[in-house]
Amino acid sequence: MKRNALTRTLCAVLCAAMLLGASAAPLSVSAADNASAQVATIPARQVNSDPQWYDVLIDAIFYNIGFIGFILDPYQFTIINQKPVFQYIFGFNDIYDAFTWGVNVWADMIKCEFNYDGKDWRVQFWKGGYGTFFATGGEIGIYTKPESREIEHYGAAAREDWLYLTYTMYNRGQELYTRPSPYLISDKGPYWWAPGYKILSICTDFMSSPRTNVVMDATIEFKDNEMALLFIGCMKEKGFEALGNGVTMGLDTPETYVLLADEKSVRFIWQNVNEGWF
Repeated sequence: MKRNALTRTLCAVLCAAMLLGASAAPLSVSAADNASAQVATIPARQVNSDPQWYDVLIDAIFYNIGFIGFILDPYQFTIINQKPVFQYIFGFNDIYDAFTWGVNVWADMIKCEFNYDGKDWRVQFWKGGYGTFFATGGEIGIYTKPESREIEHYGAAAREDWLYLTYTMYNRGQELYTRPSPYLISDKGPYWWAPGYKILSICTDFMSSPRTNVVMDATIEFKDNEMALLFIGCMKEKGFEALGNGVTMGLDTPETYVLLADEKSVRFIWQNVNEGWF
């Protein structure tokens, strides 16, 4: 995305837009370009490591005027979270998902649970319509609990258990946003929870299940190969299949995964599976 001098001088206007809910449509990379790209082998953490000075300035402005732990990515016009955000203290369990309709959220969900390094882990994904923000988006969360805890309530992952991850959301084949933001230093990983809500975008199958118009293309860098294989085993149970040799991963290969060259990062395309309540 090109950013000219006029864009940079309108930073103050964008600040006001965040508070007033005004609309500003950023440029986007075509889904066709992403669909034709070969499987990435670069670790998830290597995202735009050399931002321009005006990116640093705008990042600082928006990071310091966030609302209850959320900020606006002015380049992608997307609400994202700071780290940590107030939800960190509440952890997670299935009851929370059961009441998402109360805040007008209608989203697909997948949860992967496995035991690693003496802890029970839950890696959970969401995608769909977020009516509170009049938005389409997605989320990835990392949660853990002691093996001895019998109830299925997980805590937000401790800082040493945060993972590097990236994902790009699409709606009807059009790119919505990418996390981490290519422009904001404060949005770089690792994460325990990485939501994104594209303001004033329309989830056209908001009330359907699954929301097949909404697609997540994600990569998670796990701690080692053992952890990555545990996650892959869970994804296989959900119906995901290994991408065949010579096949290009893209929007036309949903419910597939690939173990990347570092042998600890897993990329997957999610469209059609829903384990959620709605």
